Amino acid sequence: MCRYFIIVDDIWNTQAWEFIKSALPENNLNSRVITTTRISNVAASCCTGLAGYVHNIQPLSDLQSQQLFFKRVFGDISACPPHLEEVSHRILEKCHGLPLAIISIASLLAGKSNKDQWEQVYNSINSAFSHQGMRDILLLSYYDLPYNLKTCLLYLSMYPEDYRIKRKELTWRWIAEGFITEVRGQTMEQIAESYFNELVNRSLIQPIDIWYDGKAGACRVHDMVLELIVSLSAEENFACIVEGQSYSGSGHKIRRLSVQSEHVGDEVMQKIMDKWSQVRSISFYGCQEQGICHLHELHHLRVLVLGDVNNLGYQHKYIDSIKKHIKYVGSFFQLKFLTISSSCVTELPEDIGNLQYLQTLNIDGTSVRKLPPSIGHLQKLVHLLVGSCVELPDEIGDLQALQELSQARIFSIKLVEALRRLTKLKRLHMDVPSREKLGCDIRRYQEALMSSVAVIGKNGLQSIQINDFSCLLTEELMDILCSSAPCLRNLDIYGKGIAHVPKQIACLVNVTYLMLGVLRIKQQDLCIIGGIPALLFCELQILHAPGERLTISSQLFQCLKEFRYCNCFYGGGLEMLFSQGAMPELRRLYFEFRVQETESKMGFEFSFEHLESLEEITVIIKPEDATRSRVEAAEAALRNAVSIHPGHPTLELHGGSEEYDELQAWLRRTQEAEAAYL
Repeated sequence: MCRYFIIVDDIWNTQAWEFIKSALPENNLNSRVITTTRISNVAASCCTGLAGYVHNIQPLSDLQSQQLFFKRVFGDISACPPHLEEVSHRILEKCHGLPLAIISIASLLAGKSNKDQWEQVYNSINSAFSHQGMRDILLLSYYDLPYNLKTCLLYLSMYPEDYRIKRKELTWRWIAEGFITEVRGQTMEQIAESYFNELVNRSLIQPIDIWYDGKAGACRVHDMVLELIVSLSAEENFACIVEGQSYSGSGHKIRRLSVQSEHVGDEVMQKIMDKWSQVRSISFYGCQEQGICHLHELHHLRVLVLGDVNNLGYQHKYIDSIKKHIKYVGSFFQLKFLTISSSCVTELPEDIGNLQYLQTLNIDGTSVRKLPPSIGHLQKLVHLLVGSCVELPDEIGDLQALQELSQARIFSIKLVEALRRLTKLKRLHMDVPSREKLGCDIRRYQEALMSSVAVIGKNGLQSIQINDFSCLLTEELMDILCSSAPCLRNLDIYGKGIAHVPKQIACLVNVTYLMLGVLRIKQQDLCIIGGIPALLFCELQILHAPGERLTISSQLFQCLKEFRYCNCFYGGGLEMLFSQGAMPELRRLYFEFRVQETESKMGFEFSFEHLESLEEITVIIKPEDATRSRVEAAEAALRNAVSIHPGHPTLELHGGSEEYDELQAWLRRTQEAEAAYL
């Protein structure tokens, strides 16, 4: 028997790998097999039973990109003429570290030394990306998709280039468009999320805002992939994309429209309007008064996005048009998804209650201060996202399909009582009123809140966030919340904090996300929290110094991925030590401390070298009442602790000596101003 070294390139499915694997002898002679694939679960399959590991290819660094580019264009990595350096950097920024993109652009520029020629390539770089060779490579991934995923991928053409696409919003829009088919045993949202994950798995979208549990909060589409998607979308008359004086799309009818430019010519818009009588989905990401003025003519709309210009940095030039014509929203009887993000929209029409098929209403980002009572007529509304200043009507309790209520001001006892009628509520984000506002009704409000929390908890509540800056959340309320919500996965108590960690919190065996504002924390509290078996993320906001040294032992927080400890509201340093083997799965650590209190109570003893899996450390150093030399000593101790950690995690420092200098400069200016005044 001989050793072998085999490379298998571009495997597309696990069945192919199993067939290949069956022909490979396992002879214990240190043979090696390298496989490449675009699909994550295929990569994992190739490692099964072979003691292998998956190497995820990362984009090239700026230096590596430059070396590859210059080598291809000039034959030498240091041969770029000075007059081409600046434009070459701009070109490389467009390539995002992808070797295929860099090589393709380099092939267009080889032998060209005129700067104008390079500028032309830069300006047409998206066209260059659609070069047939690159298109063919990307088409392989597209044609390998099942039909339903092809539709979901094409829908990404509705978003502008480099746009941050929120995962939740995207999946809700897929559902509203009818792309998701119900499967027994799964909700529509679960199926849509699985589609999103599969597009990530196949490297067709880039996950960003990675959460503690590994899920992506959002995604972006690479320029090359987006160029292909837009092209295919136009060929199949899937969507019409408007940019400036041009638009993509074919056919006599427009089914979906995305306006992605601040300036659209009247002639272009008129041509579009001649074809849009049957349009099902419209997104305005740019300024287009003419189109908005005629929205009331559209009776087949399923999805409408208005005024989301902040993400693109546009000026609010068409705010008046949105404000004027928002009154027509109630006539879109088939509408299922509505987002309005313009800050100049101050009210919704009363006839919004006519939208009997509406599933998602998002007005976060508007200046709406009060929802009309007719909102209670929306019997199919599943997601209601409002701003923190929006006053809800008592009719909110009539929304029998509602599963998510976000940033709601629950300031009256009637509203609190209305919550218990929301029998399908899964996610609740609410603000409670001040004690001054409640006056003599504080106890009645607390009792009503306890009663409603008990009801919605038993009905399957999965996530609750309560913003409390008045200490209204009593120990009794916390005990009810912890004991009556067996399905709870996210618990977030934000504000001035509860008096102490309730013992009942140990009952929340399914909680993966915990954020607690606590007046003071003790060792026994850490033991209670650390015993929650499924906990992946924990943030503790401590208002007062604990007054004792806290120790996290190896028995606590067995699954925790991210830990955030903030102890700096009313004094206090970092009074926490990690034992050997503590938090074995921890990847991210965030903490804040004051220099003087930390040094006086426990010295600069940072024991996070015991956190074996640690990858990222973020530290906020508060220099108040400390000398510059002690601030620098704290920074040096932190860097030393990182250097001796076997995994060499990254360290991100904020505050410290820089903030110290800024603070001293501010004090000097204040003293000088006071002296001048006197």
